[in-house]
Amino acid sequence: MKNLIYGVIFLLLITSCDQVVFQEPQPRKTKALTEIPEILQGTYLDHNDDTLHIYKQSFSYLTDEYSSIEEECLSDSSVLKTYKDMFFFNKRVIINEEIYWLTYILEPVESGKRIDLYTMDPGDVVKLARLQEITSKVKDIENGEGSYYLFTPRKKHYKKIISDTIFTKMITFKKIEPRK
Repeated sequence: MKNLIYGVIFLLLITSCDQVVFQEPQPRKTKALTEIPEILQGTYLDHNDDTLHIYKQSFSYLTDEYSSIEEECLSDSSVLKTYKDMFFFNKRVIINEEIYWLTYILEPVESGKRIDLYTMDPGDVVKLARLQEITSKVKDIENGEGSYYLFTPRKKHYKKIISDTIFTKMITFKKIEPRK
């Protein structure tokens, strides 16, 4: 039951109209990777036995319960960066005809046997307030479909953001097959 609740929360965050967004891929002033590192590559299962395939240039998330993500390639709209042994996946979104970025953290655990996925939960008012203390919120964005909270942290803020666990762990993927 607990896993079902986490799965529903994860889906709501991905499809939620209330999101934390950034003006550029995070962390700022960190070079984008051109390939997905070998430690992340492989096939994984989540708690619902949904499958995550991570390849050298792309990934797919196959699920019967929710919308699948098929063949999401690294590009100018899907950017992967690294900082402190964590990987930041940034997905470009367009809100009111302007470009913003959603950011997720992938943390390899046990030498890549697991990947923990973290995201910013705008419903967690304590963490949202803490994020505002670390790096001021630039503005709220409304577009008729939901609310977005725009932040522009500097690279130096990330040590504090990570140590204060501003990102919330949403799901764990367990590796079932190494990369091919």
